[in-house]
Amino acid sequence: MNKIVLVTIIAATALLQACNPAKQQFTIGKKKYDQAEYQFAIDRLEQSLSKKGLTKQEMAQANFMIAEAYRRSNRIHEAEPFYKKAVGQNVEDEEAAFYYGFALKANMNYEGASAQFTNYINNGKNFDLINRAKAEVENLKVLEQILAKKNYFKVENVDKLNSKFTEYSPFFLAKGNKLYYTANHEAEKTHAATGMGFTDIYEYVFDGASKFSGQSKILSEEINSKDAHEATPIFTKDGRNMIFSRGNNGSRKGAQNVDIFSATLEKDGTWSEPKLLAFSDPLAWDGSPAFSLDGKKLYFSSDREHPDAKGGNDIYYATKDSKGEWSNIKNVGAPINTRGDDMFPYEDLKGIFYFSSTGHPSFGKLDLFKVEKKGDVSTVQNLGKPLNSNFDDFAITFKDSIVGYFCSDRPGGKGDDDIYEFTDFSMIRLAHYIVDGQLGMMKKGDIKVPLDGAIVKIVNQKGDTIAKMTTKDGGKFSTELEPEQVYTIYAESEECLKEKPFKFSMIGKKVAFDKLQPGDNEFHFPFAGDLKEALGAIIRVNNINYDFNKADIRTDAAVILDTMVMFLNDNPNITVELGSHSDTRGSSEYNRALSQRRAQSAVDYIISKGISSARIVAKGYGEDKPIVPDSQINKVDKKKQKELFEELHAKNRRTEFRVTGLLKDKKAQLLQGEFTK
Repeated sequence: MNKIVLVTIIAATALLQACNPAKQQFTIGKKKYDQAEYQFAIDRLEQSLSKKGLTKQEMAQANFMIAEAYRRSNRIHEAEPFYKKAVGQNVEDEEAAFYYGFALKANMNYEGASAQFTNYINNGKNFDLINRAKAEVENLKVLEQILAKKNYFKVENVDKLNSKFTEYSPFFLAKGNKLYYTANHEAEKTHAATGMGFTDIYEYVFDGASKFSGQSKILSEEINSKDAHEATPIFTKDGRNMIFSRGNNGSRKGAQNVDIFSATLEKDGTWSEPKLLAFSDPLAWDGSPAFSLDGKKLYFSSDREHPDAKGGNDIYYATKDSKGEWSNIKNVGAPINTRGDDMFPYEDLKGIFYFSSTGHPSFGKLDLFKVEKKGDVSTVQNLGKPLNSNFDDFAITFKDSIVGYFCSDRPGGKGDDDIYEFTDFSMIRLAHYIVDGQLGMMKKGDIKVPLDGAIVKIVNQKGDTIAKMTTKDGGKFSTELEPEQVYTIYAESEECLKEKPFKFSMIGKKVAFDKLQPGDNEFHFPFAGDLKEALGAIIRVNNINYDFNKADIRTDAAVILDTMVMFLNDNPNITVELGSHSDTRGSSEYNRALSQRRAQSAVDYIISKGISSARIVAKGYGEDKPIVPDSQINKVDKKKQKELFEELHAKNRRTEFRVTGLLKDKKAQLLQGEFTK
C-alpha cells in the first residue's frame, strides 16, 4: 500500500511540473548548477524567471544561482543585478549579501561595495566571510592612494596575436623570440561551466615585419588534448622542458580539477608524453606554475587543504630534490597570501616577485602586485593603473628588464581575455626638449596680433629640415628639438612680408641624466617672432640717385633696385606701387612729371629683371607727400645750417615701395611649404 502511495505521489509531482514550465526549467537549472555546468544553468534559470509559476523563495534562489554561476565562471561583472534581486527577495543563502559586495566592486561602485561589506559585517553569520568583508572594507580605503601614485607604464594590446577568443598566460622564451600562451581558438568542444571552448597551448613567433606581427601555431596533440584544458605553460631557459596545467574537463566523469604536468622536447622536435608532477593534489586546483630566478623553486597556485592555507587560492612552492623531482611543498605565507585568491606567481630577472590577487587592495577583480623587500621586511604593492583595471589583470611575465606582457579582459580588447604588452618607463629616463613658439603680425600703428595659418620650417645646423608646421590657436607652434644646437626658424604667411629667418639656440640646454625623472621628461623653451603685415606696408629705399633733371637709372641706383627685385622674388604673393617723391623746390607740375618718369624708369628696370608687369606700377608723387613739411625746413638757416637744410630736403626725395594687394593664387604655394631661398 505504501509503495502504491509513493508511486502516486511521484507521478503527481511529475505531472504538476510538466504543467508548470517555470518549475520545470528551475529544476533543470538547479541540477545543472549543482553539476557546475554554469552556462547551461544560467540559460535554464533565466527561462524559469521569465515565466510565471515560481514561489517567491524559488525566484530568490534562481537569482542567487544565476549570480553565483556568473561569479564561479569568472563573470562577476554580470552578476550584480542578480545578487541585488536575490538579496532584495531575502534569499536564504547569506553568501549572496557577501558576494554582492564583490559584484559592486567589480563594477567600480566602491562606495556601494563598502556599504554592502559593512552590512554583511553587522548581519552576517559566517565568521570567515565576516573577516574577509572586514579586509575588503580596509582595502577599499586605500584605493585612492593607489590611484594617486604616478606610474610609468605604457600598455598596448598585442593586436596581431589576439582574437575574438580568449588568449592569456603568456610566457616569453628568449630562445627563438617566441611567446607561448593559452587560447581556445580551435576548440571542438565547449566547457559546460563557461560555454566556451577548451583551451590549448600555442606558440607565437615574432617575425619583425611590424610591431607584434608573427605566426601562431597550436602545439602538438602530445600536449593538447581534445577534452580538457591545457594552460599556463612555462619553460626552462633552453626551451627543452615545459611545465603546464591540465584538467577540468567540465563533465561529471574524469578529472574534476587542474593538475600540473611536465613534458620534454625530444631530439626529433616532438614532445614527450606529459608527466603528472607528484605534488599535484587530485582533489585540488593546482595551476599557474612559475620558476624562481635560480630555477630551484617551482611556484604554483592551489586551493588545496594545507595547514598554512589562508583561504581561496594560495601560492605555494616546491623545491627540486637531488633526484630532480619537485617536492617539499610550502606555502609562501604572508604578506603574499590572503583570504582571497592569490595566483599567477612570477619572478623577474632581478628576482622581484610578482603575482595576481583579489585579496589585496584591488580595483575590482584580479590585480597585479609586486613584493618590495627592504631588509627582512616585505611589503605588497599594487602596480596601479594602467596595468590594473576593475577587470581581471593577471599573469605578468617579462621579455627583458623593461618590456613585458600580461593578460586582461578589460573593455577595448579584441575578445575575452587578451594579451597586452607593457613598457616600464620607470627604467628609462628620456629628455624631450620642446620649443613653444608663437608668431605675431605687426600691423599699422605697431599693433601686434597673433598670426594663425603661418607656415613654419625649422632647419638644423646641417641644413636638414626637422619640422614643418602651421601656426594655430593664437599663432602657436611646438616641436621637439635636440639640445646643444643652433636652429634656423623660417616663417611665412600670405598676409605678411617675408622676413629674415630667426635664430634659436639650444646651446647649454641639455639636462644631466641624474637630474631626470623616470620615464619621459619634457623641458619647454619659449620663442616669439613677429612678421610685418604685407597689405599697406611701405618699404623706403634710399640712395636711388638720378642725374640732374634726368630719369635714367644710374649704375649705383641699379645696385639698390636689384635688392628690390630680390624682395619681390621673396614675396611672390604681393603687388606693389613704386612711388617716386621729390622735394618742394621747383614747380609742383614739373616735380610731379619728373618723379613719374623716374618711377617708371625704376619700374621698367625691375620688370627687365623678370618681375611681372602685373605686380608693379609706377607713381610719381612729386612734392605732394613730403615727409618733412616746408614749415619745418624753413625754420633752418640755410646759410648757417646748410647740411641740415639739405638733409631735410633729401628726406623728401625718396623712393617707396607700397604693398597694394595680395595674389591669392599664391596661397597654395605657401601652404605646401614652398619656401623661397
